[in-house]
Amino acid sequence: MAEGAARVDDLEQGELPAICAKTGVACDGLVKDTLRVIPRWVPPLAILLIVPYFVARAYTSRRIEAKLPISPERTERIRRLVRISWIALVAAAAGFSSLFFGAGVIGLAAFVGGLLAYLVIVYVGDQMWVGARPSSREDVVILTRIHPDFARALPSVPGN
Repeated sequence: MAEGAARVDDLEQGELPAICAKTGVACDGLVKDTLRVIPRWVPPLAILLIVPYFVARAYTSRRIEAKLPISPERTERIRRLVRISWIALVAAAAGFSSLFFGAGVIGLAAFVGGLLAYLVIVYVGDQMWVGARPSSREDVVILTRIHPDFARALPSVPGN
């Protein structure tokens, strides 16, 4: 995957190349997404303690309502992952509640298995989507986890 600089105005208005940001194929459909731009010093806090990470993330991040060119196939794949994650979460909830009714090891296995499956699916789904980090300019962000063809097609932004 690659990275590329994009103007915030272009992201919000959907004025981007007609190339899927994730697969590099030609597409003309735009998908609304909220990009959370987090300063680079915030993610390492997750290693230390999870609460300071979420507090810092909530107070330092910037939200951008973007319109990204994403192919219908990639969008459908993400939707399938969301459905599967709900199934995993329901399995975890069922396992958790069955622990109270004497299911024992089977309930514990359903809870742990569903919870682990959910976490893995959420992580994989997040990696399949476009990320963003701040740049040296306020009106520009660096898109991460994008296809190299899309990165090359982005208009050049001076000063980045």
